[in-house]
Amino acid sequence: MKAMVVKKDWVSSSLEEREIKMPEIKDNEVIIQVCACGVNSGDIIDLVTCEDGICPGLECSGIIEAVGRNVDRWKVGERVCAILEGGGYAEKVAVLENFLLPLPDDIDLHDAAGLPYASCCIWLALFKVCNPNTVEDTLKDKRILIREGTSGIGALAIQYAKFLGLTVIASAGVDFVLDYGASDLQRNIRCCRPGGKVCIVDLHGMVSNSIDLAMLQKRHAEIKVFDVRSRDLGYKASVIAGVRTHLWPAVLKKNVIPAVGNRRFAVTEAQKALNLLKENDNIGKIIVYMNFEKTSHHVKMD
Repeated sequence: MKAMVVKKDWVSSSLEEREIKMPEIKDNEVIIQVCACGVNSGDIIDLVTCEDGICPGLECSGIIEAVGRNVDRWKVGERVCAILEGGGYAEKVAVLENFLLPLPDDIDLHDAAGLPYASCCIWLALFKVCNPNTVEDTLKDKRILIREGTSGIGALAIQYAKFLGLTVIASAGVDFVLDYGASDLQRNIRCCRPGGKVCIVDLHGMVSNSIDLAMLQKRHAEIKVFDVRSRDLGYKASVIAGVRTHLWPAVLKKNVIPAVGNRRFAVTEAQKALNLLKENDNIGKIIVYMNFEKTSHHVKMD
């Protein structure tokens, strides 16, 4: 099958199209015919750190093509999206059955590729600040400040927060701050009311500046830093289960829609997509379509 894989040379890394082996299905996996992939900062990290020939891609949408012998939750032909351990920039990918989320027919299959990873990060942030068994009651009528609200995760977080009964604001005195990458940690702390919590989703490999501990103490605030990607398979499965129970009903009811920007690329142009993500100047999620025909007639561009 065709895939975009890491190409290493003496001084740099890039993506190139290659023919690779078809994925082998295990008893507790499904094979997805990939429709599209969401572009994430982890893909940029993989481009730099992975060996030659590795296929990146941490989330995708598509159609189930085959199921393992122990899989009874999913059926061939179902529309799904999923978080991945890599391998999304390819025509097909093998995925653990409990890493999948269902997609109804009235949700755009391409745009849905940007839902699973951000949804897991958002749920993990909420899980970190309250009891997951009573999350709806805990969060109702609380106020949350979401930084980088035009980013893929920020725009989706605003929708989920409203669905859960949170008041989304952009001023001081909030119960929770959700930030993607610790853009301004000091300011985040100042925005907290006494007892507030700052949740940072993925540092993107950055080293954060020092913070004013006296201010943190004065606010009686907490800072929680986490990501989904570095956790083990069991933990990821538990996060996806939380998404499926607490957040995914909002997607199925169309209360939350994919927060996709106007920049979409054929997978053969995945390097351009990663470069755009590095610039941090995009609105909404960046999507790559599984299109190896080197044409963009189905790809929306500026």
